[in-house]
Order: sequence, then C-alpha cells, then structure tokens
Amino acid sequence: MVCGIILYSPKFITMKKLFFTLALTTVLGFASFSQQIINGIRVSYYVTDAQIEFINQHYNYVITPYLSDEIRNKIVGPELLLYRSIQGVWENFSQFDYDFINSNENMFCHTDSLIQDTSTRILTIWGSWLMDGNDFVDPDEPDALHHWINYYAITASGQVITFSYDGLFIDSAGHKIGPGALYGKMPWDYSDTAWRNGRYAALAYIKSKLPDNLVIFNGLHSDNGADSSLNFTDGGMWEDFTYDINDGHYKGIDKWLKAINCMESNHDSSRLVLVIKKPELTNDIQARVFSTASFLLISNQNTALSLSDYAQQNTLQYYPEYEIDLGAAVSDLEITDDSLFIRTFEKGKVVVNPNATETKNFETEKTYYKIIPSGGGVIDTTLQYDGFLTYELCDASTVTISPVSALILMDTAAAGQKEHKSNIDFLSVKNVYPNPFFQQVNINLHVSKTEPVKVAVYNIQGAEIQRLFEGTLPKGNHHFKWNGRLSNNQTAAPGLYLLKVSTNGRSIVKKLLKAN
Repeated sequence: MVCGIILYSPKFITMKKLFFTLALTTVLGFASFSQQIINGIRVSYYVTDAQIEFINQHYNYVITPYLSDEIRNKIVGPELLLYRSIQGVWENFSQFDYDFINSNENMFCHTDSLIQDTSTRILTIWGSWLMDGNDFVDPDEPDALHHWINYYAITASGQVITFSYDGLFIDSAGHKIGPGALYGKMPWDYSDTAWRNGRYAALAYIKSKLPDNLVIFNGLHSDNGADSSLNFTDGGMWEDFTYDINDGHYKGIDKWLKAINCMESNHDSSRLVLVIKKPELTNDIQARVFSTASFLLISNQNTALSLSDYAQQNTLQYYPEYEIDLGAAVSDLEITDDSLFIRTFEKGKVVVNPNATETKNFETEKTYYKIIPSGGGVIDTTLQYDGFLTYELCDASTVTISPVSALILMDTAAAGQKEHKSNIDFLSVKNVYPNPFFQQVNINLHVSKTEPVKVAVYNIQGAEIQRLFEGTLPKGNHHFKWNGRLSNNQTAAPGLYLLKVSTNGRSIVKKLLKAN
C-alpha cells in the first residue's frame, strides 16, 4: 500500500479544466519555478497548520484520502489528488458506502467454494477485503452500481469532481496478485490474464469519468503488463523501488533495471512517480544518494520522486536531496562498457553502480564537487529540520564506486555546507483572495526579517507578465494587489496564472485563476 507521493493546483473546477487540458509541456513551465526534482507526499495522518504551510511551500503534489475541509482547503500550493484504493476495501471504510458494498456479493473476490457469501470472502494481509477486479458491466445496465468497478468509478470520480480535486490516485491497482498477500487463499476463478485485462477495463472506464482530471495508478511495479495501463491513464507510480520495505535489503540489479527501463520508456508521454520506501532511510546516506541518482537517470518534467523512511511512515518527511539542481539534461541515459549508468546535465552528472557485489571505477575528466546530503527526515510540529547539502571536492582522477551506490557531481558549488532551511523561517504567503477573481486579487505575505523581495505574476509558460514589487521589505506583514492587467496595461485574458514571491534564491509559487 502506498506511503507517500504525485503531482500539481488549488481547488476550483474551472481552473482544473483549464490546467489539465493544456499540453504536457505546460508542466515544464510550472516545474521551472521549483527545484529540478519534482516531489510529493501522502497526507493520511494529522498535520498541523504549520506543517501544511510547509507542504504548500515545499511539495509539488499531495495525495490524501480526506474529504474534510480541514486538510483539503488548506493545501493550496501543490496539486491535490484524492486517494482511493481499488483492490481492497476496509469494513466501515469512510471512502465508500460499505453497507451498500456489503450487500452485493459479486463485488468481492471469493475462495474456491460453492458458497459465495461473507464466509468465503478473501481477506488481504492489510486487513481489507479483496475486491473483484473483473466485476465490470455495461454502465447502462440498471444494476451497474451493484458491480465493483462501476461503483468505484462512479463514486470516486464523483468525489473528485464534487470536492474539486485535481485528480484521482488509484492505489493497489496491481496487475496480478499472489497468495502471499491473501493468506494463501486465491480467488476461485483467478488467472493472471483475466486479472490484468480486468485492470485495463477498470482504468479505462475510470478515466472516461474524469476526462479533465488526472488519473494516476499505483501498480507499475506489479508486472504482468502493468506499464500498458499507461495507455488508459495519465500516469503511474512505481512503488517500493530498489529496497524491500520490510528489511531494507537491495532487490538486485534485475529489478532495479526493470524499473529504470519502464520509467525511461514512458516518461515522455505519462506522469510517473518513483517511490523509495526503506526502513531507516533517514540514516542511510548511501541508499539515499543511490536512489536519487537512479531517479535522475530517467527524470524529466513528467517524473516525480518520493523518499520515505518506512520506519516512520506516518510522518511528514522532507529530504535535502529534493533541492539538488543539476540543470537541464544534455544527454539521455548512457551505459558504459563497465556497466555504469551515466547521465550528463548542464551543471554536472550522475553515475550509478547498481551491481550488488562489484566495485566500479569511474574516470572523472575534470574537477567536480560531489553532492552529499546530510540530515533531513521527519518534519515535526515545530518544523525543526536539519537537512542540508554538502559539497566535497572531487579532482580529476579515478573514483571508486561501491556496489549499490552512486555519485551526484556538480561542476561548481559553494564552499563548505549550504544550509537549506524552511521558507517559513523568513517568508510566507499568508493569503491570496479571492481566488478565482474577476477584477482584483489581494496578496498578503509575511517577512520575518528585512529581506530583498520580488513579487511577480507569470503566465503558464513561465514568462513574467506583471511585476508587483521588487525591493527591500522590512520585517512584518505586507499587502499587494494585482488588478488582472499585463505590464503593458492590457487586460489579462481569463485563465490560470502563477504568483511567484522570491527572496535570496528561494521562491513560493501560488496559482491564480482569473475568471470570466
């Protein structure tokens, strides 16, 4: 089951329809306001207002099962996806009407028994009932909602639209299952082919109910044709990459390469998320560098990364690796004769050794700085965070790369340690209202100490269209207005715009919708 993660916007249906019908290239314009690494978090636990503000400023997407205003209306920066599980349903689960589901036996998977009732339903190791992935009928049938896929698609999509989410995140969309997840009891009519084809039909139907919203599924890692489901959706997640979530062991180069090939083959046409979940990840710097470098091998504007210390899974976590910026990629993934995986960027390169036992040597052609993260992890309710990036000089020479490790190299870097503190420490956008707006939008921000600040509005392609302020602001609260006009005083067309407040190399971005 997913622990953390995917992709970007506030909560107005008109805005979403505009944003998500734009070409995929608009994502690049949005991502350019943030760090190179697009990241996200799942919020299914209590978070304070201060933590939500941290999320708004530091994450590109949020996944949440909550329909409550408490969480939903406060997350105003990242894209917000509604989390709904398709494979299992918990008794009295608040996502759906369990009493209705419980009254329709065909929705459930059953053991090989002549009796098909509550006594033969299959329980998963996660404490949920296994739902029938093949139970899909013609939507025009009078009892269509008595069948699981129909019920799931109608109910989940209705919640997305009613509560103005940016899209739906479908968890447990595996393309095959095994007895290990079901206490040894498989569905009576199970076959890999039938289960896979049932998933294809389910995902296609769900997407048909949400043509103007994102539909992302968690299940790329499940094999048996899972990547083909990207033809029916907007994207997918490869969860549990590289390390076993139970004991943290490396799964091996074959499984690593399968994930890399899947992401590399599909990242130009689909939204993809790579998830690293490992116990004690916070303290395992080698695993973090290896995972981040692996992600950079296949990263582009459609890919996102999530790091999670699985021993602390129900916490808000942030890692300084998210702030690594090597600039644009200037090469695709390359493989050396010695089976090192390399990719070159404007400001550096990454070199990955996924072999489980062999040490490799890499010849650096010039001086680099090796990026080494330090600290990071749980962001507690007081927002204490000690994460930063360090830069170690790496002269032109032969560098040894241990098994299951990597190098992240920059051409230049600041001397010593560069600390990355929360934007909340010195700058926050307190309120933007009304949003959507017709003639004028008000912007309230707070500066905790005297700072040079720039406040500007950009179009979705990333071009500045109106500068509201640029200068030094004293400590305190400050108010600005945008009258919906461009720098040439022409009226801006209705649509989506981006407010960017920046100081000292850090930025906060909020989305603005100018209504008709």
